[in-house]
Amino acid sequence: MLLVSLLTACSQVQIPGMGSRNAAPEPVKPQAVEPPLITTLEWSPNYSQPISYLEASLRAETDSREMNRIITNIAYLYDAQLYVLFHEFLDYLPDTARVREISDQNDWLDSRQDAVSEAFTRNGGGDVGAYHAADMFIAQTRQRAALIEQRLARVRID
Repeated sequence: MLLVSLLTACSQVQIPGMGSRNAAPEPVKPQAVEPPLITTLEWSPNYSQPISYLEASLRAETDSREMNRIITNIAYLYDAQLYVLFHEFLDYLPDTARVREISDQNDWLDSRQDAVSEAFTRNGGGDVGAYHAADMFIAQTRQRAALIEQRLARVRID
């Protein structure tokens, strides 16, 4: 009886490289790629109206301090727009690509800060330097948003 039990147990042992004693498992069927769940939400912030309003206000303004306040608010809106766009882009990527993209984005953020600081210094600091720094911030951010939008168009699942 003991010998029969041992033989039965041994017949169930898997030996590496010797194949399986059981039937081959069924192949895994690839799942359809679905867009991220967040894309089913029919809601996204609209930045164009407040940006257009502030840009019109900036063109009409003559006081340098008020101009700096307005252009800084425009810069914040463009940055928020880029932030949301970048997160949408990340939603479509596998984990390894996300890590790479976040690293690239951090490098870009550093280079944007360098460009903004250089614009401030080149224009003598103060109110004039601050205005040109914000203008550089906006230009850099809009350029990056255009690039992320192109990349998102290549990976977006509609």
